[in-house]
Amino acid sequence: MIKKVLMASMLIHLNLWAGLIEDGIAQARKHNNVEALELFQKACSEEKTAQGCFFSGQAYAKGTIVEKDVSKAFSFFNESCDLGFTDGCMVMGSAYYYGREVKKDYAKAREIFSVACNQGDATGCFLLGSIYDLGQGVDRDKSKAKKVYSQACEYGSEMGCKYKNQMTQDGIK
Repeated sequence: MIKKVLMASMLIHLNLWAGLIEDGIAQARKHNNVEALELFQKACSEEKTAQGCFFSGQAYAKGTIVEKDVSKAFSFFNESCDLGFTDGCMVMGSAYYYGREVKKDYAKAREIFSVACNQGDATGCFLLGSIYDLGQGVDRDKSKAKKVYSQACEYGSEMGCKYKNQMTQDGIK
């Protein structure tokens, strides 16, 4: 009986989440972008849905619906990352890795890519491997790089497989 109640509660929660996101997407398709953003922000703040946070972050990052605000965008992307949506992690990590909109910071990029990688994101793993491989903000560590490239490969990154295989040929353990 308890399992049925918990399952029903989860389904209701998922339907609420799906409704807010779907309604937001429908509003965006109608070019009712302000209404769409309000729904995405509500999904983020009230329902703690990662996609709502991510879409809200995109609005502030682009500055097309609201005034561009990198700080707010990063706050939303960070929340989406914390909620398990690796696209949010990748936006933030890439910004720090390449120095887009923020000062280049390999240590922050490494931390964020590590979160994405631990959540199964192939690109996050590949870029984390690159940081160790090239010694960007850390001591160069080919063994650690190979390990992370292997994870990227397992998650579907062709480049991760290529780099892992090359390192194996080069005798890196």
